[in-house]
Amino acid sequence: MNRRLFCSIFIAFFVNILFSGCTTHNAVMTFNKEADRTVQTGFEDLKAIVVYDSWSGNTKLIADEVASVLNCPSVHVDSAGECVMEDYDLIVVGSPVHGGMPTDKIDTFLSGLESVKASAVFVTYGAPLFGTLTANACLNSMEKKLHQTSLGRFKCNGFHKIFRTYPKHPDEEDKSEAARFAAGLMERFFYDDIQESKSLQK
Repeated sequence: MNRRLFCSIFIAFFVNILFSGCTTHNAVMTFNKEADRTVQTGFEDLKAIVVYDSWSGNTKLIADEVASVLNCPSVHVDSAGECVMEDYDLIVVGSPVHGGMPTDKIDTFLSGLESVKASAVFVTYGAPLFGTLTANACLNSMEKKLHQTSLGRFKCNGFHKIFRTYPKHPDEEDKSEAARFAAGLMERFFYDDIQESKSLQK
């Protein structure tokens, strides 16, 4: 095999990996045990809101899924100004990943939050290979602006219109993972209540 043919095969293989779109699921959720929880309320009294930005609909799908489990509104960041954020017990913020950062609108929204009782963040990303690293950087940036209030974070793939990666994502499995994430937030939000209930049942 001559050198030119080898290089052509190698390049074709690399491009195929880069642009073919991954079929595996890379949804990941983590929860922060050290988050400050300053809210004292019951399950039925929880007032939550999901605020998101979405360029191609990926992040909106996840935002709506999370909001459905939390039984709360899902609001585009452009309309977030109509809500008084200080009134909410839990603020969940979602963004597409743009160069390892949230969108400018989400960044501005986070910078303007003055009093957050409890929070969580999530992102969708479509960049191949290095996408998970930029997603982590984006989540880190978002959590930093929420100080120590973030109960957890979630990331999953979304179809990238330029790279054409992750077609049909977020799919049903991604949405199912997002629902599990929302349920996990509830569990950690009411950890003390759940532990007390389990204790009484023994």
